[in-house]
Amino acid sequence: MDTEPVSPSADLPAEVAFRLGCQALETREQDARELFEEAVRGSGPQMLWRVAQACLETHQSADWMRRAVVTESEPGGITVDPGVLPILGGNGEAFTQHWKIAVQSDDPAQAIEALNAAELRLPYVLENGRELSEEDADYDFYRPNYTAVDVTVPCVWMDCKGGMFPHMARTALRIVAAELRKAGVRQAHLFTPPADDLPASWQ
Repeated sequence: MDTEPVSPSADLPAEVAFRLGCQALETREQDARELFEEAVRGSGPQMLWRVAQACLETHQSADWMRRAVVTESEPGGITVDPGVLPILGGNGEAFTQHWKIAVQSDDPAQAIEALNAAELRLPYVLENGRELSEEDADYDFYRPNYTAVDVTVPCVWMDCKGGMFPHMARTALRIVAAELRKAGVRQAHLFTPPADDLPASWQ
């Protein structure tokens, strides 16, 4: 699966607004949010992911991430909670991302089967969202150091050292959803449980 974002033509209004928003973030001479909102209005869900990436380590990052993840929801099928894989921090605290995807469904056994399959794929997802094959030797980008499944939640965990990678998060959600469908799960809800609900070794 290759989900590396494709840059639209630079002369499109949405792309112009996005680039101006990125510039405004750097110079702080203009309100970046208004420009990003304009970019999103003139584009599709992919733009939300690009904005989430651009706004990392700003007070806007958590909100853009919440808006991006829900674009992966399939009404009546596999839905995604706005708080899945959240970006945390700010107000003097270091920014980080919570890398756990839990599944709520009517068939926990099938959900666990899907998470076990996803666990084998997630270590090959790069920070830009591209999924490598096991034989691919291109490791120029960051990828998870470790993955594990907790059958009691059920939940899959990615050790990303607290790093924030929106495009990796998007691909991780798509992998879990794809494996759920492959396992026969047609309706489920993906969410990230609070840290207090997980074993101490996972926090």
